Amino acid sequence: MLEGCDGVVWKDHVPNYAPCHLPNVDGTMDPSLAIVRAGLRCMLCGSSNQAAHMLVYDRCSRGWHMSCLTPPIDVVSTGRWICPRCTSEGR
Repeated sequence: MLEGCDGVVWKDHVPNYAPCHLPNVDGTMDPSLAIVRAGLRCMLCGSSNQAAHMLVYDRCSRGWHMSCLTPPIDVVSTGRWICPRCTSEGR
């Protein structure tokens, strides 16, 4: 069984998968490539405005304005962020 960064679990043909051994491939995701889908609403304020200031958690696809979080987030840091709802649900 393999699980991707997006949470998708693969159970079929697992022996056929191999890790990438290319030296110039960065395995991290570039946040500038992420695009918030049109009309995504903030889980706290309900607004779909200011999509450029919204964090979207990969596993649940929920959106959160950085300014709506407690405490508010001013700068997106490197590393993993887990949405408050998934944290409270123990995911």
